[in-house]
Amino acid sequence: MKLVILLLSAALTGIPSPAPAEDKATAAVAAASSCNNEDQTGVPVARLRAIARGFSLPGWTDRWPPRAPDERMLAQLRTMGLTHVRLPLLLERLSPAFSGPAVIAQSLQQTDHAVEILLQLGYAVTLDMHPAERFQELHQAEPDQGLAILAEVWQRLATRYANTAPDRIFFEILNEPSVPSPIWLEQGPQIVAIVRRAAPDHTIIYGPAFYQRYEALQALTPLADPNIVYAFHFYDPMAFTHQGQTWGRDPPPSVGRIPFPAGLADIEPLIRRLQQQGQSEAAESLSEQFREPWTPQTIDRIFAGVADWAASHARPVIVNEFGVLSFRADPQSRAAWIRAVRTAAERYCIGWTHWEYADGFGFVRRTGSRETIDPVVGPALTAPLGSTPVP
Repeated sequence: MKLVILLLSAALTGIPSPAPAEDKATAAVAAASSCNNEDQTGVPVARLRAIARGFSLPGWTDRWPPRAPDERMLAQLRTMGLTHVRLPLLLERLSPAFSGPAVIAQSLQQTDHAVEILLQLGYAVTLDMHPAERFQELHQAEPDQGLAILAEVWQRLATRYANTAPDRIFFEILNEPSVPSPIWLEQGPQIVAIVRRAAPDHTIIYGPAFYQRYEALQALTPLADPNIVYAFHFYDPMAFTHQGQTWGRDPPPSVGRIPFPAGLADIEPLIRRLQQQGQSEAAESLSEQFREPWTPQTIDRIFAGVADWAASHARPVIVNEFGVLSFRADPQSRAAWIRAVRTAAERYCIGWTHWEYADGFGFVRRTGSRETIDPVVGPALTAPLGSTPVP
């Protein structure tokens, strides 16, 4: 299979070790040529390399007061080969439908500040339109009104950043569109056209509805605009990646210590416990999700399917969200799953952006104002991968 998809900028096998920290990012860029060194997708190769390995950074540009990261940690991660930061922007703080002029101005200035710091550190930056429930509920109830709000925000934002370097700033149209797929298939291209008129040279990040799942991406017909990177999110199996979550019922917040890799036999004691507690629906969901084993090979097959879609359409792809909630997960299993996703992405030259930085899904630990890399999970994202292929 001839891969024409996203180039990784990873610290792959073959990078000398040990190497001076300041040389690691340069070596990672050189290693990306093992995937593809030709511009065959409509997106310049340099841009694909720039967004090849990254992380989302919520809290800095999507809330007030902002929670700024430690710039020393950002600099350290850059020297370790991470190339890209995805900045979530809270739509509700940028739209006059939800916020007043002072809040909007405050949010734009904070975004300018974060972008300036990240560019100085050598990162590529994606401005990720990441709404909360207020916009999502409105968009579902009144799709046309939601479209108008989204269009107004992007007209202003794309115009504001139109003169930035197109190789360094990327525009992500909408995180996990909440409207049904047929509606987003009509609305998404309209927003792309608005951004393209305001910023004709910048690359757009675009994903499908239905939580941006890989199945939705594989069912998508690419847009005519060639300067687009297609994004999907990966959190399967949800019972593993979201164990301990406190905002829903599936899996129940009490579920934890699910191993990875794992099959049905590995989690049968947990299923029995849920049944004994009267949580038959959760037990059934868990049984269904692990009916087939979840292993690195399972993940590899899924990413191979995404790679086939990308190759057949000559379009670049990025998995720009993946991660495991830390609340009740075994750290070693959590790291194994993250490493498996990263390995599959890099094997198929699919760029990746971990969700997220230092919150529940994070790989950086915060103790007061001090930040350190999680000693178990962090290396799954930053250490060079081995050369043994996944069978």
